[in-house]
Amino acid sequence: MPRIPFSIIIKAQRENSLLPILLKECRTIDSARNELRWLRERAVRDSQPETESYTYQAAKLVRQMALDRKDTSKSPDQGRPLRVIDLCTGTGCIPLLLHALLAPHFQQLEIIGVDISPTALSLAQENLKHNLQLGQLEPSAATDIHFHGADVLGHGSGHSMPSIESLLQTQLPNFGLDTSPSDQESECDLLISNPPYISQKDFRNGTTARSVRRFEPKLALVPPYSGSGIEDCMPEDIFYHRILTLAFKLKAKLTVLECGDSNQANRVVALHRRLATAESGKFSAEVWPSREQDLADNGFHVTDGSRGVIIRTLQ
Repeated sequence: MPRIPFSIIIKAQRENSLLPILLKECRTIDSARNELRWLRERAVRDSQPETESYTYQAAKLVRQMALDRKDTSKSPDQGRPLRVIDLCTGTGCIPLLLHALLAPHFQQLEIIGVDISPTALSLAQENLKHNLQLGQLEPSAATDIHFHGADVLGHGSGHSMPSIESLLQTQLPNFGLDTSPSDQESECDLLISNPPYISQKDFRNGTTARSVRRFEPKLALVPPYSGSGIEDCMPEDIFYHRILTLAFKLKAKLTVLECGDSNQANRVVALHRRLATAESGKFSAEVWPSREQDLADNGFHVTDGSRGVIIRTLQ
């Protein structure tokens, strides 16, 4: 295979720092540009099929919540927009797709995407701008969707990013107020996340695909090995522990979490039940999809592959 001329590599670097990485496989700048465009556009148009399925299901359940209240024109809480928080948002595929699915049905939306990676946040902003320019999102997405940097695990001081609690206190007027649980209003209609969930062992032993190990950032795949301060769950589940704790603080009406497989999803359901014993209120938690028809309809393998966890706060 002929070498790529050094002048082409320099030209690619000047245009975009990501293009030289893609040149090795794509061989030409035009091909590398198309590949980079695809990687960004897929945030809405061609996201990972499992994540896309969970996002569609989440939007369906949010609409059903509104229908149950016999008012699809407003937020389930009429005093504010319908609020969605996506933790570990990455390049923003979930917020963008949710806006496309929900904007036709709700007059007011507020979608917050949170990530610790400045690179991911920059790409999320570019994806938002790009899809607005293409007309694939309603113009209101420009003001409805906001991306913020924060540490979901709550280290805060160990990073340049604030802790997730600090961010939420600046974004949500009533978050963290010292009120009794019965007096607190829900601060979030949908809390959704596809967090890092691969164990250190599975990342090293070949379970994780080589292409994933080589080309996707480990920060987005594997939870930090130590330093979380969470000891009552497996290391690969620590993000779920933190997100479930936040769901209780936010009084989230619906929580949707992507997990690596059915075993992990069942652990997350059990973890939620343990944590819920200290909370007032009633909840339901289930693995989705689990019924044979749901698995078939959404293209999931019967035994292998990822699963979601859906948690509802019951009225």
